[in-house]
Amino acid sequence: MGKRIVAVGHIVYDIRNYVEEFPEPDHTAVMRMDPKVSGGGSAANVAVNLCKLGFNSGVVGNVGTDRHGKFLLSDLQRFGVDTSQVRVFRGMSGLSVIIIDAHGEVRVVEDFGVADRRRAIDPDYIRESQFLHMSGCAFHLLDAASRVANQSGIPISFDPGRAASRLGERKLAPILKRAEYLIINRKELFAMTGSREESAASDLAKRHNLVCVIKQGGRELIVKTAAADSFTVDPFHVKPVDTLGAGDAFCAGFIAGVNERKSLFESVRFANAVAAAKVLRKGAQSLPSRRFIANKFKV
Repeated sequence: MGKRIVAVGHIVYDIRNYVEEFPEPDHTAVMRMDPKVSGGGSAANVAVNLCKLGFNSGVVGNVGTDRHGKFLLSDLQRFGVDTSQVRVFRGMSGLSVIIIDAHGEVRVVEDFGVADRRRAIDPDYIRESQFLHMSGCAFHLLDAASRVANQSGIPISFDPGRAASRLGERKLAPILKRAEYLIINRKELFAMTGSREESAASDLAKRHNLVCVIKQGGRELIVKTAAADSFTVDPFHVKPVDTLGAGDAFCAGFIAGVNERKSLFESVRFANAVAAAKVLRKGAQSLPSRRFIANKFKV
């Protein structure tokens, strides 16, 4: 399989509740089925998806000493993810309570528990990897991992998510300078820069010498480069069952494309196909096989 692709960030226990529609304030929504449980967290999702796409992956993150932590470790190992850099801390594992409506849209309540607990990162684990992906998590983890990868010539992708985007561009500048790829949506772009406009993404790409990919939730993807190039990539249109984890599936597909030396356009197109395949199934780690993706979307 070659060297490992490493994902740094959250490992979370997902409790999924499916309803017809989200409840209005002071109203009740009746669940369509029993609650479902599964592994989640952006870094874990990306690592699992990479294994499903045929890559060797590992995750750097934390779980608790509770039964959820034991489940999460076992589940990652079942998918083939290396868990040697998952630390177990006394306390509660990260937990997401999720509501998904009949259109596949998602609402999430989270408690990260020990997921952001301060910890050391083994620099050799990063140095021996072929690629580093960072999701939104505690700043000290992002800073330490990106510093080692940058010094070792390891390419970096960064999907800051809601939490890290709120730190703002100024705080994140050292990390952005080290990254080759920034994967972000409009809300995160606004949280980071104060603007939702494409020009803000162009400015980020130029200031930090990176490629900025703007996800738009099922609409065309916008790509900005440091060389002032810009292009769009059309999505694959499907009827979503569950959009939970779609962004993480996109990241895994993009990383796969880059590591298979696809062009930037083809990497984004493949990522779109992976995200479209994921939303056809329930759960964040339910990505179908690569053969299914290739046959359905011709990628």
